[in-house]
Amino acid sequence: MAGMTLAYMSVPDAYGVVESGVYRAKTLDVHNLPFLLHLQIRTVVYLSPEPLATAVTDFLNTNKIKLIHLGVGVWMPPASWKPINEELIKDALEIVLDVTTHPVLVMCLAGIHATGTVVGCLRRLQEWNLTPILEEYRRYAKSNARYANEQFMELFDEDLVTLPEHLPEWFIDQRRMMEEEEAEFAEQLRQEQASELGAQLQGGMFTKGETTNEVQAIAETEKPKVVLSNGADTPGYKKYYYSSSSPLTTENRSYKRKIIGKV
Repeated sequence: MAGMTLAYMSVPDAYGVVESGVYRAKTLDVHNLPFLLHLQIRTVVYLSPEPLATAVTDFLNTNKIKLIHLGVGVWMPPASWKPINEELIKDALEIVLDVTTHPVLVMCLAGIHATGTVVGCLRRLQEWNLTPILEEYRRYAKSNARYANEQFMELFDEDLVTLPEHLPEWFIDQRRMMEEEEAEFAEQLRQEQASELGAQLQGGMFTKGETTNEVQAIAETEKPKVVLSNGADTPGYKKYYYSSSSPLTTENRSYKRKIIGKV
């Protein structure tokens, strides 16, 4: 190791890994620039309207790192309770979800509010529950958390986002696993309800005019009002995960199109 020198690197404030190839941080300082090379950053998405330091922009240009300064065009919505413009969040999400921009760094002046809102809305697209979304936001914001930002994340319209052609693998895999678990859960509920109705039929709880086929039709069409039974083979988190009676679920949402596959 004699004769070797190590480059000094300073990690930006509010730095974090959002997903593979997606990072977040506070606005870069000159001391943070070598860290960008360590991450092999290809794109920097800057959400604040304030200009970056000349040394930072020169470094990005020299190292062929693309700077997308979204904060210049749009920021505060006109006459609205919303703390940030929806167009800003929409544009940022479409960049983050385009794998051709990766590795990408999302940053704002404090690294908390605008950046945290973008990450929270990304989690909405990933179908995260609202509780962990807010927990992640507050973990970075700490005592500076803003209720308006949290409300924006909860009410954000996911259909505003046009999904890019080249989605990252982690996004596709997460949505596919979610769909598979939902299908498995729905099939288990259907079988349990059909078994329960069959037992009621054998116990004489139905009139003679109700045939087995009619009972099966009821099982196919009626939605269960109770979550999974407390069976030993059922993981605990699945008992409530897709149930509207769960203490952690928000209102039901329907997507206008499937995300998996060709967009």
